[in-house]
Amino acid sequence: MLNPRLDRRQVLKLGVGASALAVTGSLAATASASPPTGVWQQLAACLTGTLVLPGDSAYPQAKQLYLAEYDAVNPAGIAYCETVADVQTCLAFVQNNAVPFRVRSGGHNLCGWSTCTGLIIDTSKFNHAKVTGDTVHLGPGLPGVDELNALAPYGKQVVTGACPDVCPGGFISGGGVGFQTRKFGIGADRLRSALVVLADGRVVRTSATEEPDLFWALRGGGGGNFGVVLDFEVEPIDQPTGVYFSTVWSWDKAQALLEYWQQWSIQSTHDFGSTMLVLLPDAAPANTPVVVLSGGYWGAQDEIEQGLAAMAAATGTTPTSSHVQTMPYQDVMMNNYGCGDLSVDQCHRVGVNPVAQLPRTGWLSQRNRIFNQPLQGSALTATLEAFDADRYAGEERYIAFTATGGVANEVGRTDTAYWHRDAQFITIFSGHTLNPAPPAAEQQLLDTWSDRGFATLDPVSTGESYLNFPDMRLTDWQTSYYGGNYPRLLEIKNTYDPHNIFSFARSIGSTQQ
Repeated sequence: MLNPRLDRRQVLKLGVGASALAVTGSLAATASASPPTGVWQQLAACLTGTLVLPGDSAYPQAKQLYLAEYDAVNPAGIAYCETVADVQTCLAFVQNNAVPFRVRSGGHNLCGWSTCTGLIIDTSKFNHAKVTGDTVHLGPGLPGVDELNALAPYGKQVVTGACPDVCPGGFISGGGVGFQTRKFGIGADRLRSALVVLADGRVVRTSATEEPDLFWALRGGGGGNFGVVLDFEVEPIDQPTGVYFSTVWSWDKAQALLEYWQQWSIQSTHDFGSTMLVLLPDAAPANTPVVVLSGGYWGAQDEIEQGLAAMAAATGTTPTSSHVQTMPYQDVMMNNYGCGDLSVDQCHRVGVNPVAQLPRTGWLSQRNRIFNQPLQGSALTATLEAFDADRYAGEERYIAFTATGGVANEVGRTDTAYWHRDAQFITIFSGHTLNPAPPAAEQQLLDTWSDRGFATLDPVSTGESYLNFPDMRLTDWQTSYYGGNYPRLLEIKNTYDPHNIFSFARSIGSTQQ
């Protein structure tokens, strides 16, 4: 790896392209990943952090995302930025040298929008969690599991996602839905300010009173659209304990269970946060799916126990297994992450640290739609039939019904960039293989399966989809993700990034279909 130090100003003078302020079009239009080798060496010399290049021993790990299918993408460099100046230097470098780039926090983007063949501006070293009075400052690259662990000694917690290695950089910017949504709102609603490096290198602190349009856009407008966020100031949660629950039910009662649970979720107190999965760990034709209801209840344990008993009585079945337990807030989330028997260090993606145990997903096909009312009757029957079709051994598949609503729906559609303020459920068809490059026939079969699922959901949905589960086969993405907020997002994009430097498939202002 290259570590000599040079003055940052030398990088600003390097290159074959125009300066940041003189760029007249999208960087992607003329970008090349291959400026002269010496230019990359001088970039490395100007960084406080580390630039990893092809051939370095750290490169195979450094280029990895959550999905192993994107290992096929070979970046020209991965810059592990440690300072604001590092990010400014990288932004100047890519513009002066017409190099494509992506910004990466946790590497969890399901469409691979945090990698490319150019420079990866990695913010994982911005992994702080600091309590400052009545707010908390979070780095964009701090995994959710580490957020919970760092804040627990202070008696404070924050809204996180359903996966332990999802980071604030994408989670908050795209809205931020999880098991706490009904009780505490989405992650974006708890944002109080953000520190952002803009395309021209300026650094701004944005809030309700400072750069308010940008602040509006960052709350649901999606990561990587307007600048590089290096600090999120959020309002924490005062919730020392919760009730973790996980129950497994019979597949033959799936329809009755799902219909009951959806009504229960809508009518229940906001304390009830849950996801119901129809799960098939191996889609070989002889295997039988199961139904899993899990989540966090933020009230008394006997209340959720009574609710589960009522569901069993109403559907004429009982769970094949059930675990209900009051525990510290962070332990509720650790169990929901599937890490109840693991340490915090173990609850990370394999390769991130020496003891990390969470496996990577290989190749994924996933589509989702949002619902403002229960999915029931013949539409639910068709959905379950679509789930059970097109099976083949070695594929894991599920439908996830995630309850939203509650406090999240007390905010107006246009108060933030997050549009889905009447949502009650996000429903996802998801299938994947461990193989990061399955044969084309298998890929087609998985895509056909998830497309069929989407086709059953779409007519009875709101016609909207959740940005943080992106879908490259979604043709009406501007409306599906942003609804009536897209025109304002485009105006803000043109103000803060007029030359469309932050550009990727389905970024604000993109015309890609």
